Amino acid sequence: MGRAWQDLKRESIQQAVIRLMCRDGLKSVTMERVAQEVGIAKGTVYLHYRDKQELLDSVKDAALTPMVEEMDRILRGDASPDRKLHEYSLRYLAYFEERRDLFRILLYEREVTRVWGSRYQSDRYRRLAEGASRVIREGIRKEIFRDVDAPAAAALFVESNMAMMNQRMLSTRPNPVEEDAELVSSIFIRGLKRKVTR
Repeated sequence: MGRAWQDLKRESIQQAVIRLMCRDGLKSVTMERVAQEVGIAKGTVYLHYRDKQELLDSVKDAALTPMVEEMDRILRGDASPDRKLHEYSLRYLAYFEERRDLFRILLYEREVTRVWGSRYQSDRYRRLAEGASRVIREGIRKEIFRDVDAPAAAALFVESNMAMMNQRMLSTRPNPVEEDAELVSSIFIRGLKRKVTR
């Protein structure tokens, strides 16, 4: 079997897991139910995934990868550093809001959360923090931001967005995305702004 076919099969299995989780909850996800949902033999699922935990981990990775890529595009874009931070908060919170049902399961169900717990060692977290640090250093160089420890400020920024996302996920009636993004980014941008002395 070719690589493209294998990838397509893995993707269809992951999509089946997402459909099952969102429709019937995490408890409905068994290797057998996933196979039925895709229309393949249960053994075929085991050819791609060792067990349910590996399957859930791959679904989580597949759901988070596009978000990291989108944040990376924003942080590497042509906008001014303060604009990039604002856009990051807006798109980060919107990404999770648009997939709210899925991420409520992925982030808070005990079976899935062990991946999230190791976020500080993950490449995803490192990419976000390094990208934000680059933008903050750019802002310092352009004298938009005051001189701060860029990696530490970047970690605070990334964590603040994660904290706001968690707050939104746990709320039954979250504020509009734009309002929460404005709160996070404005606090950071205001705190980073260089004081103009006369």
